[in-house]
Amino acid sequence: MEGLQITELTEKDYEMVNKAYHQLHEDHVKGRPDIYIDTRELLTEEEFREIVESEEYVAAGAKKQGELAGFVIAKRKITPENPMLKKNHILYVDAIYVMEKFRKQGVGRSLYAYLEALAEKEKLQRIDLKVWAFNTGAVAFYESLGFQVQSFNMEKRF
Repeated sequence: MEGLQITELTEKDYEMVNKAYHQLHEDHVKGRPDIYIDTRELLTEEEFREIVESEEYVAAGAKKQGELAGFVIAKRKITPENPMLKKNHILYVDAIYVMEKFRKQGVGRSLYAYLEALAEKEKLQRIDLKVWAFNTGAVAFYESLGFQVQSFNMEKRF
């Protein structure tokens, strides 16, 4: 997307990121009201500050003409090693979100490309994330980026 800049998020981005987190959460409440609670307490300023200041997290925003078009928050993780499992260094995507007016313009792809370049630079093995089956748009988006199903969480509701 022309004119798009990917930069680290700062405390100044809190209001827009918090607003987007609320929209994302509303989508989850609508999709799985049996699991998610409709709440206003999602991401405090203190929690956001800890994320943007932490070396453990990647917190980047896509900005166009100074306006936040989208963001990604991911956490560097090391999977536990045991006799059955290899240790892996991964990025786990907590949230990737594109503001509604910027959707279908390459913002999400640009944010993901930023993450992928970082993962390659840091010699990480994977980028992992969780996406709900009801979120068909997100599933299609991640598949278009080359993501594959790693495992299935299955349920039987009563």
